[in-house]
Amino acid sequence: MNDDGKIDKLLRESLRMEQPSIDFTDKIMGQIEAMDTKEEKALSSVLKRNALQSPSLNFTDRVMGQIEKSSIAIVNKPIIGKKAWAFIGICLTLIVVYVLAAPSQETATSLYLDNAMAKYDGMLSFDLPGILSSPLFAISVFALSSLLFLDYFLRNRSLSLKI
Repeated sequence: MNDDGKIDKLLRESLRMEQPSIDFTDKIMGQIEAMDTKEEKALSSVLKRNALQSPSLNFTDRVMGQIEKSSIAIVNKPIIGKKAWAFIGICLTLIVVYVLAAPSQETATSLYLDNAMAKYDGMLSFDLPGILSSPLFAISVFALSSLLFLDYFLRNRSLSLKI
C-alpha cells in the first residue's frame, strides 16, 4: 500500500491545473473576430458579384399569364352522356306507359302463351315476395329513379356553368 500512496502523490503533483496567461481570453476572442471578419469579407464579395436584380414592374403579371396559359382546364365529363340518359329515360317511360295502358282482357297471343307455358308450369314457376308484386313498390322505385335522374341532370348543369 505504501507504493500505491507514492504513486497517487506523484500523479497529483504532475496533474496540477495549468494557469492560462492573463490575456488568454483576449487572444482567443481576437482570433475568432479575425475569422469572422474574413468570412464577412468573403460573403460580401460573393454577394456583390451576385447581386440581386429587381424584377420588372409587370413581372408578376407576365408569370401569372404564362401559368394561366399552361394550366389545363379539367372538365368533368360524365361516363354516360345526356343523349344516352334521355334514351334510357324514354325507354323506361315507354315501358311504364305500356304496362299501365295494357288491356286487361286476354288476347289471342296471351292465350297462346298461357297454353304454351302451362306445359312448363311446374318447372318454371316461382313466387315473388309480396312486397315486390305490390303497386306501391313499383311506384316507389319509379319515383326514386326519377329523383335520381333529376339530381344527376341538375348536378351536371351546375358543373357545366362553373367551368
